[in-house]
Formats: sequence, C-alpha cells, structure tokens
Amino acid sequence: MKRLLIIVLVAIAFMGTGIPKAKAMDPVTIGILAPIILPYAIPVAEAALKYAFKGLVNAAKGTPYILQDMIGVFLLPVGFLEVTLGLPFGLFANGCSNIGAGIVAPFKLGFHTFMLIPRMFCLYQ
Repeated sequence: MKRLLIIVLVAIAFMGTGIPKAKAMDPVTIGILAPIILPYAIPVAEAALKYAFKGLVNAAKGTPYILQDMIGVFLLPVGFLEVTLGLPFGLFANGCSNIGAGIVAPFKLGFHTFMLIPRMFCLYQ
C-alpha cells in the first residue's frame, strides 16, 4: 500500500511536466547566415578582445592566492601531526600555528575564489 501511494504521489507531481524537445539549427542554415552575420561580428569581437584580455590578465593575478590557499588547507592535518607526534621534538608551537592556518585557509580560499569575478570585470585590482 505504501509503494502504491508513493507511485501515485510521484505520478501526480510529474503529471504537468512535458518531455523537453531538442531545438537545433541545421548546418545549412548556419552556412547561409554566416556571410550575413560575420561582417558585423568580427569588428565587435575585435573591439571586445582587449577588454577580455585585460580581464583574463587580472584574473590570472588572483590565481596564485587560490593556489596558496589550496596548499594551506593541508596545513591542518600537518599541524595535528606536529602537535601529537612532534611533541617530543619541540614542534608543538609550530603545529599550533599550522592548525590555525589550516582552519582559516578554506575561508580564504572561498573568498579569493569569489573575488575572481570582480577581478575579471576589472572592478578589483
């Protein structure tokens, strides 16, 4: 009885949705439209190229921060190892600082990843 009730509820939930149909343009139409569109598209693309390149260069300046934070995530287990196994060797203080850096690293990673978008639009240097 439970299964029948679940099947009926799922069927009612999906009753109004239709099957999506593919909408594609055939290659012949693209070939016909290309001589019409290209004379207008090429100058626009050339004008946008310098802005797109500037945005990519700014985004590339932010990627070392992301890589540094990705490596920083691994400081948390290294810090725990230093605190536990390295205690007799005097690595407790270094382990505590690595634990702190490892806890903060995912948040910094999220921030620097989120800030790539303003960097690409040249809003943040």
